[in-house]
Amino acid sequence: MPANKYALIRYRVINRCLKDFQFASMEKLIQVCEDALSMNPISKRTIYQDIRDMKEDDQLGYYAPIRLNREKGYYYDDPEYSIDNIPLGEEEVKALSFAATMLDQFRNISIFSTFTGAVEKVVEAMNIKRLSKEDDLLPFIEFEHSPVSLGQQFIEPIILAIKNKKVIRFKYQRFVTDKVLSHDIHPYLLKQYHSRWYLIGLHDYHKDIVTYCLDRIVSDPETIDIPYEDIGFDTREYFKSVIGIITSIEKPQKVVLKLSKRQAWYVITQPIHSSQIVTKKKDHFIVEIKVIPTYELTMLIMGWGPEVEVIQPKSLKSKIFELHSKCIE
Repeated sequence: MPANKYALIRYRVINRCLKDFQFASMEKLIQVCEDALSMNPISKRTIYQDIRDMKEDDQLGYYAPIRLNREKGYYYDDPEYSIDNIPLGEEEVKALSFAATMLDQFRNISIFSTFTGAVEKVVEAMNIKRLSKEDDLLPFIEFEHSPVSLGQQFIEPIILAIKNKKVIRFKYQRFVTDKVLSHDIHPYLLKQYHSRWYLIGLHDYHKDIVTYCLDRIVSDPETIDIPYEDIGFDTREYFKSVIGIITSIEKPQKVVLKLSKRQAWYVITQPIHSSQIVTKKKDHFIVEIKVIPTYELTMLIMGWGPEVEVIQPKSLKSKIFELHSKCIE
């Protein structure tokens, strides 16, 4: 079976990593592939399979001489080898074009436009026939985007601060107050959620992991001369028990929801959380998840209106009842 577009891009990324660094650990290969595809998480199993395909898959025809040094990592046994020496196929061109299309939605952000240009250069440099004679890459695909996304101008300096491990300072104003406060942050992650961009990092004074929405930053982030604290932030672990962008120190709870058949199919086909378990009943469905009951979960349930009933926990059931009562008033 032909490799999918994401696999083809990963092959190119793994190849470039081995050429640039000579040796690359499994963790390094996962990181560069996640960065290239803006996709989290990519499993070790996926990269293991990619390496095996690059070495053995007859349809790909790479026959890459990849070896493993248990101390240093993966490397090419032939330092002159590169899959770039093999002409790109039609599926690979489609994959690269798709990647450029994904990045094109951020064309107004200089750092992403650079990535888009780099992908296009690969296609043009290989003198490959394009999918379409039109100027735009894959104009028949349109990604979801917000008409106005405030704070996008801060993305590039924040990315550079994360990459270079620099502490940044900026002024921030919350929605619920007129007060503007200055914050010194050790930045770890830039994350998009519901068309908004968020920064997650360590607050230098409080020593807590905090989340800031970029559209509420009111000054240009500037790097400051404070030693950067790398605490080994694990984005998968941090967001494992929440729906949305904001988490807390609370422990995950078992949340049980009773959904109408109509609403249940939306949840079945697009699960609201990785822990989701669905049980079919005669005239409804029961959905169980194990999460921290955050604001985003409350708003999600409120949005389903009469299609949902909260069974447990009682605290969440009472909260939903209170909010709907206020709506009635």
